[in-house]
Amino acid sequence: MKKIITFVIALFFTVCAFSQEYSSKNKKAIAAYELGLQNYQLLYYDKAETNLLTALKNDEYFVEAYYLLAGVYNQMQDTARMLNTLRTCVDKCGGAHLWSRYKLAYEEYNLGLYKDAFANLQHFKRANEMHTSSTLSKVEQMNFEDLYQKTTVALELQSKPVNFTPQNLGQNINTQYDDYHPSITVDDNTLIFTTNLPTSNPRIKQEDLFSAQKSNGQWNKSVPLTSINTKTNEGAQSITADGKTMFFTICGAPNGRGSCDIYMSKKVGNNWIQPQNLGEPINSKYWESQPSCSADGRTLYFTSNRPDGFGKKDIYVSYLQENGQWTKPANLGPEVNTKFDDESPYIHADGVTLYYATDGFSGMGKKDIYGTKKLDKTSWATPKNMGYPLNTNEDEAHLVINAEGTKGYFASNRYGGQGGFDIYDFTIDDSFIVKPEPVTYVQCIVYDANTKAKLGAKVILSDIETNEKVFVSNSDQLSGECIVPFTENREFALSVERPGYLFYSESVSLAQFKGAEKVEIPLQQIVVGNYVVLKNLFFDTDKTYYKKESISELDAIGRFMKQNPTVHVEIAGHTDNVGNAAYNKKLSDGRANYVANELIKLYGIQAERLTWKGYGDTKPCAPNDTPENRAKNRRTELIITKK
Repeated sequence: MKKIITFVIALFFTVCAFSQEYSSKNKKAIAAYELGLQNYQLLYYDKAETNLLTALKNDEYFVEAYYLLAGVYNQMQDTARMLNTLRTCVDKCGGAHLWSRYKLAYEEYNLGLYKDAFANLQHFKRANEMHTSSTLSKVEQMNFEDLYQKTTVALELQSKPVNFTPQNLGQNINTQYDDYHPSITVDDNTLIFTTNLPTSNPRIKQEDLFSAQKSNGQWNKSVPLTSINTKTNEGAQSITADGKTMFFTICGAPNGRGSCDIYMSKKVGNNWIQPQNLGEPINSKYWESQPSCSADGRTLYFTSNRPDGFGKKDIYVSYLQENGQWTKPANLGPEVNTKFDDESPYIHADGVTLYYATDGFSGMGKKDIYGTKKLDKTSWATPKNMGYPLNTNEDEAHLVINAEGTKGYFASNRYGGQGGFDIYDFTIDDSFIVKPEPVTYVQCIVYDANTKAKLGAKVILSDIETNEKVFVSNSDQLSGECIVPFTENREFALSVERPGYLFYSESVSLAQFKGAEKVEIPLQQIVVGNYVVLKNLFFDTDKTYYKKESISELDAIGRFMKQNPTVHVEIAGHTDNVGNAAYNKKLSDGRANYVANELIKLYGIQAERLTWKGYGDTKPCAPNDTPENRAKNRRTELIITKK
């Protein structure tokens, strides 16, 4: 939520606590000022205003009275009179009290009046340099330099605006209440967000989760997630690419470990199951909130105020291990985290582009949204301010970008909307400061090849170049459906696995699939004679050893053999009909033999469980009449020979 943060208020208490002398010697003015101070501390702002106006009537050069009166107007949320009071103070007292110009510039910066603030800071700088010895203390000099830097950066950002035309998502999403913290599935068709609702107690509001589906490009009416919402606060959620796993925050729950904890819920069919507290090491006795999960839900970023950080709130990351346990959260380090508040992380579906909010860098004021990219497992590129007018002098937080990198979602109360905070979207073009890698997706349906029954299965997407598992998830156990995201301009190996079945192998890239297309994945039961074509096993022309891009396929075979220790298989090599038959037979036999030996050497598969044979061009699966068909015939198969 937005917060009014002003320099003036903090200054008043410093003046009250430590000043032994006032700038005024007028006893009536001092008496009125001190009475105004008492009323200010008691929150009687109307009375304090009257007292301070009396003080200034008795001494129009009483600088402390101006400061406190500006604070009164700030508490009354009357920014016009606050600024007028400080400007009058500068006009009347600026010569003797140069610091009053700094205070005016500070408030102008906070209000987004960057040109006015910069003009006052330049005047301040020139006046201070005229003194042979500086009148500023070391702290004051640091404060001035910090504000000068921030204002300079804000003006620079304002001079190079990014394309930003927000559109309200409309009455089906936004209500008369605060609606915020959007999250979106990879197909851009499911939106989940938080709404702050009134309760029977007018002083207390309650955060609940709502969801909406898109039909024909329009958002349907949102509905509450009744199986998740309780009488406590649920919000700040993140959802996996397929919309089946959600991480979110609950505060004050009976089974909580701290003030706020991170929970997880799974969607089975159309229903969300009972949320589970993630427990240690994710949650602690401190504050954990604002989770953001990777596309497959196996990497989790979140905000915490645990004491091992660099500032007040820091961003951490944890990884889900094969045993189902989360690793100890690691701080993202000083490149991302600052000595101030760093929060609201959002990791894009590409897995490398991170957006977050911080007040730790010079920017437009208060918290700005920054973007960075992951360089390797532990390091990040220098964060960049996402620019004006996405960032303003107000607090900005939680930017969400769709998978394609063409549309952003955010919440704001800056524009005319349905209520307080509303959710908006906006189009992204090449002026966007930190653009994510475009991500597309494959919609899959996993089923039994014989019975056609839908199956829940493990879905693994690996980068062919690096063999890194970039996505690991499960198809829905009732519908067999899954959504697999992958970045453009790269090749991936898709493996689908389920106990009692042969694994499925497919090579996927953007050139093969479009977002709206569904891919059927039939799984063969482990029956003698059933086989799978190893579509991610690659060989150079006339070579018997496989290319390094084949490692993910070898891993899939190795997993299958270890999970099914009684199964025996044949590695069968095939070629097209180009060249003579004898050569083709020798080449295919050499390739099958090499693969089998690699399985024995690399994965410890017993030799007696493996046979191999090259069939040359004798068993084509397609006519050898086109380049595409000949490519299909150049294949390696895994055939069940014994259960």
